[in-house]
Amino acid sequence: MHTSVTAAVCAAAASVPLGTGTAAAAQPAPNVVGMSEHSARAALEAQGVPYGVVNRAGTASGDCHVTEQRDRGYRTEIDMRYNHDKDEFERVETQVWRGVGLAVVCI
Repeated sequence: MHTSVTAAVCAAAASVPLGTGTAAAAQPAPNVVGMSEHSARAALEAQGVPYGVVNRAGTASGDCHVTEQRDRGYRTEIDMRYNHDKDEFERVETQVWRGVGLAVVCI
């Protein structure tokens, strides 16, 4: 029963498009849906992709697999820099990619 439920959840999650719905993935990231949590973390770290588990279900000590992967979009960092020519501060906004969020199911 658990194997067929996990397979169905993985298949359903694999059919969900990546992204937040408004745009494609902000940065290229390997698709880790269906991998074990350990393998997914290793793959993302090897590529230098920031990630976080945004949803976890089941027993953490069990066999955990990634069932969904979502682009978390960008955050805006604001910095004030002094312009000596104009003798004033200027607002500088930098977009920083937040990486991917993973949904993990453990059985």
